[in-house]
Amino acid sequence: MTATVAPNSDLRYATLQVAVAQFGDSLTKLTDEEREQVEKIAQAQVALQSKVLRSPEAAHVVVTPEQVESEINSISARFNNTEEFVETLSNFELDLDAFRRAVTANLRVDATMEMVAASADGCSETDAKLYYYMNPDKFFRAETRQARHVLITINPDFPENCREEAFKRATQIAMRLQKKPKRFAEQAIKYSECPTAMNGGELGRVKKGVLFPSIENVLFSMKAGEVSDVIESPIGFHVLMCDSISPEGPVPLAEVLPSIVEKLSDRNRKVRQRAWLKSL
Repeated sequence: MTATVAPNSDLRYATLQVAVAQFGDSLTKLTDEEREQVEKIAQAQVALQSKVLRSPEAAHVVVTPEQVESEINSISARFNNTEEFVETLSNFELDLDAFRRAVTANLRVDATMEMVAASADGCSETDAKLYYYMNPDKFFRAETRQARHVLITINPDFPENCREEAFKRATQIAMRLQKKPKRFAEQAIKYSECPTAMNGGELGRVKKGVLFPSIENVLFSMKAGEVSDVIESPIGFHVLMCDSISPEGPVPLAEVLPSIVEKLSDRNRKVRQRAWLKSL
């Protein structure tokens, strides 16, 4: 199967872009149905690009040679080597000059769209606060717990990790830490057989549904600062510490206000772009 000869370099480049984005492969390796889908999307993309570049706004956009070379280098770096990159271009009947022209056109379209988006109204803090209070379900946080653990694995191939010895060691660690919980990080670094040992056994902020059920059941019944007895899971024996508890409830407005402003401003930019494209 050979690549369909496209009528111009922009369409051939768009076909390459869509083929890689949609299927991660070149057009020559796609089925007839996939190729038809790619070409249909590419034609629509080029038609829209042509409208954008003919707009009055595009006339004010400048793309520098440095921007073009940077984009070309970024694209070519996705290939294993230069030969593979050049061969892929050849499969789509693109030489480096045609490729450079197509990349330049793409950058001009992107810059024009950014210029249009910049004319959109931003989101005020008042609008963001209103969104927060009108959508409480979007800002409700489930209970989480900051936790640490020490893991002693079970491995019959090693005498010190047979089931009996592993449980014995985990029990000794649990007893020490229940008396001196402030030494948890130290004991985790020294004895835990989990990669988290490097960070003092930190599991991070955990919500329900993430850990093994046997561990989760114990963790979510513990008090802050408490050290558990030995818990068994499919990977071995654990000793847990609950560092802190964040109860379920609404996320404070101050915590999410900047992200709401950014989200709604971005939405306004996209609405402005869609309206502008529709007007072309």
